[in-house]
Amino acid sequence: LEIGRSAIASRELEAAESLSEQYKFLHFHVAFPEVFSGGGDGIRSASLGFDAVLGNPPWDQVQLKEEEFFAVRAPHIAAAAGAIRKKLISQLETDDPALYRAFVFALRAKQGESKFLRSSGRYGLTGRGKINTYAIFAELARNSINNVGRCGIIVPTGIATDDSTSEFFSDLVAERSLASLFDFENRKNIFPAVDSRQKFCLLTLTGSTYSTNKQTEFVFFAHDLDDLNNPERRLQISSEEIKLFNPNTGTTPIFRNRKDLDIARQVYQKVPVMIKEGPPEENPWGISFKQGLFNMTTDSHLFRTKYQCEEAGAKLEGNVFVNEDESRLLPLYEGKLVHHFDHRFATYEGVSGDTPLEVPGKSKEDANFAILPRYWVAEREVQAKLGDWDRKWMIGFRDIARSTDERTFITAPIPFSAVGNNLPLLFPASKYLNKAGPLNANLTSFAFDFVARLKFGGTHANFFIVKQLPILPPEAFDNIAPWSDDPSETLSSWVSKRVLELTYTAHEMKPWAEELGYSGEPFRYDLERRMLLRAEIDACFFHLYGYRKEQVEYAMESFPIIKKHDIDRYSEYRTKELIIMKFDTMATSY
Repeated sequence: LEIGRSAIASRELEAAESLSEQYKFLHFHVAFPEVFSGGGDGIRSASLGFDAVLGNPPWDQVQLKEEEFFAVRAPHIAAAAGAIRKKLISQLETDDPALYRAFVFALRAKQGESKFLRSSGRYGLTGRGKINTYAIFAELARNSINNVGRCGIIVPTGIATDDSTSEFFSDLVAERSLASLFDFENRKNIFPAVDSRQKFCLLTLTGSTYSTNKQTEFVFFAHDLDDLNNPERRLQISSEEIKLFNPNTGTTPIFRNRKDLDIARQVYQKVPVMIKEGPPEENPWGISFKQGLFNMTTDSHLFRTKYQCEEAGAKLEGNVFVNEDESRLLPLYEGKLVHHFDHRFATYEGVSGDTPLEVPGKSKEDANFAILPRYWVAEREVQAKLGDWDRKWMIGFRDIARSTDERTFITAPIPFSAVGNNLPLLFPASKYLNKAGPLNANLTSFAFDFVARLKFGGTHANFFIVKQLPILPPEAFDNIAPWSDDPSETLSSWVSKRVLELTYTAHEMKPWAEELGYSGEPFRYDLERRMLLRAEIDACFFHLYGYRKEQVEYAMESFPIIKKHDIDRYSEYRTKELIIMKFDTMATSY
């Protein structure tokens, strides 16, 4: 451009023009010179740009999906799995060169787009992770308005909650560019062609002149436009509060109404997040994570079925296979096998498919009873994955964590075993292992889970979410338990006794019991007794988290599946009634 068009070789010019037509490049400065024109020094003035940008950009991942590409062109390739599909595609080079060229071109186009979005510097906040076009268009729209302009676009609510868009949303909050975010569920088919469960939002951004210290307006879980006028649903949240709730990502929780916001604000002002990233990092429990020990897909060559173990001559002892040379194969725990205070929640014994059966309480009254997994893994492989962890127990939590399920964050201590990636592991620092019981109780409490539900907009307990959940620090359990019969008993001791009785119901959990300071026999699995113990723990944590009684009642009503099960079984919401009773009793001790 500087030396003139004539200096460009004709073949280069033709190639550039051909590519421009082929890829439909759009340069705003070229297409709209009256809107985007620089000063004499070539620097764009802050006053230049669009006054308003409105749109519903595409919501697509920037990657070529082979199944979609071949769905019409070659259905047999689309239907093939993994390595077989790859082989069929490579054979196209000789069997159908035209289709192969079309595929290679489409693949190259997507790779080129991804490379540009990640590396050009044009999309510094959204050109990362699994790139989705809606995020790219959001950043483009924001950067295309002038300093008095406004931008209104329709995008998935993930713009405010997902880790991949956290830098962009955090920057909106920090620069006070976020005017409003109105979140919708497509239950009433506002978009008929979109799944009814899809969450999207009306996102309004401002130019720099309109950036103020005012709070941003939010509405969540709206179903139609009338919901935006409900004063209990239309919330004002400051940028400081957003950083209080999610200091690492700057994303926002999802509040159904003003009561949700008030409780979350109250809790986060009292209780710190699990890990506040630095520098400096604040990690009171010294927690580290592992995405399980074995990937259920890529590590499957290490897995052995019950039939394979028996064919190799191994003998089943409990749920561990022992070979003739005394080497062992350990059960592979998956998320769906455990539940709160219960490492024997479900079993694959007698099951041929992928869905385990829930174990009845009667079976768990036998301290020798052990669940059977789908697979076993050699003990040496497990030990190699665990590295320096020398305890014969672990704390795992389910990867699948939906805010609409019976409970959202589900965790339990489990015996030394193989663990799949759908049961991530949480390891506290060695100096706090004596408080592993209170830590586990904290993670299972309703007081904690109520707030956790506000953070889960998807289906997975991603580490970036878990790190920002409110957890009482270890020193909080050094305080005296005012409701204990022993005036000198600490909260750590009081909680640990109840966790011990709830979790040590089988001999295989003896190492966990010893960690909690107990060397006796397992406790009897008694459903009524367990309900009382859990009510005491939940009432305790409602107090420790600072809930008022009316807030406890409100929080418990937000678990409708628990309520339904209780009413079906007891003709009353017994879980709630027991917790309220214990909460009231404890309140008199303060």
